[in-house]
Amino acid sequence: MARRATPLTARQVVTLKQGIYGDGNGLFLVVKESGSRSWEARYQLPGQKRRSIGLGALDRPYGLAEAREKTREIQKNAKLGIDALVEKQQEKAAALAPKAPKATFRFCAEGFHASRKATWSARHAQDWLPTLERHVYPHIGDKSVQDIDLNDMLAVLQPIWLTIPETANRVRNRIEQSLDWAIAMEHRTNEVNPARWAGRLKMLLVSPSKAAAVARIESGRPEHFDALPWQQIPALMAQLRERQSVSARALMFTILTASRTSQASDAVWDEIDFDNRIWTIPGKRMKGGQQHRVPLTERALEIIAVQKEFCHYFNTPHLFPGVDYHRPIHRNSMYILLTRTMGYHHITVHGFRSTFRQWIAEATKFSREAAEMALAHTLGGVEGAYQRSDLLDERRLLMEAWEKYIYADTSSVVALPMRAVQA
Repeated sequence: MARRATPLTARQVVTLKQGIYGDGNGLFLVVKESGSRSWEARYQLPGQKRRSIGLGALDRPYGLAEAREKTREIQKNAKLGIDALVEKQQEKAAALAPKAPKATFRFCAEGFHASRKATWSARHAQDWLPTLERHVYPHIGDKSVQDIDLNDMLAVLQPIWLTIPETANRVRNRIEQSLDWAIAMEHRTNEVNPARWAGRLKMLLVSPSKAAAVARIESGRPEHFDALPWQQIPALMAQLRERQSVSARALMFTILTASRTSQASDAVWDEIDFDNRIWTIPGKRMKGGQQHRVPLTERALEIIAVQKEFCHYFNTPHLFPGVDYHRPIHRNSMYILLTRTMGYHHITVHGFRSTFRQWIAEATKFSREAAEMALAHTLGGVEGAYQRSDLLDERRLLMEAWEKYIYADTSSVVALPMRAVQA
């Protein structure tokens, strides 16, 4: 515990025995059993818990007057939201950066990944570096970021730009982010980022949309993917109920909740509120960055119950685990089931959101606001400014009506065997 409630004197600073002594305004003198003396400043950011930071040993660099002045500066900055601990960590990182054995692209990519992964979804954080390992590191992984230029970008991107365009553009973006981090950390003095699309790459590669069109033509896939007409979805759901796979249950759940593919495939048990029958998707997993509540219907809860029993044996946090159970099913699992296994080659999983929206517009009298909120669309303009409620009660009725329609008969979800195969 800190001692004293009155300011320290210069004499006391050098004579006080072991303990912690307060000087006021958050400054403390720490005297250890060995006799060593150091300063500690305590401060509080708005709305957060109190924090402490060491200022160094007595007279190295601060005497009493200097320590008081430094503490006042820390307190003043804290009121403005400036965290002294963060600044100290950044200073340390900057001091250590020049000592890095080699500021390679790999070093900078991993540095950027480490600085951002806490704010990403688990799936995105897991996939980020492996994408670079496959497509980038073989070309420039061990090259100094200082020397990376446009020719390096073309060497990485040209082989994949027209064959796997979506992945290629994702790779380009990740290279751009890594090089921006390198510039910010002063590992790269040339501030021109050769991976930026708006730079010279735009003149040397076809646009991502045209690249995707070329890839579709080469693969024989249709130019446009239509959503399944809402009149046909009860038949598809009947087929899905006959399938004994995690992918089939994930697809049924996705359709029932009108959610995006990744939102359903990456769902974890902590997001399910069984008492209130609500699935809460955190903002970091939402396209708009805002938390989204999904009312769960009886059929959705039945699917969850089957998965809960299934997952109990494997101690997995995921509602729909993949083959190794410690990761969610692959984002393409539902699409592969739908197109290759069930033969619906002309539609995508994402298209079921359009199917849902079209059904609301053509076959129900539910409000437009409830329909848009069910799809987690942000209402714009004056409408959005005045709409503060998420209309959960109306959306629960909407999702129950959707369930009643797509399950046109009275049968329930079949309880599937515990060792159901993966589709």
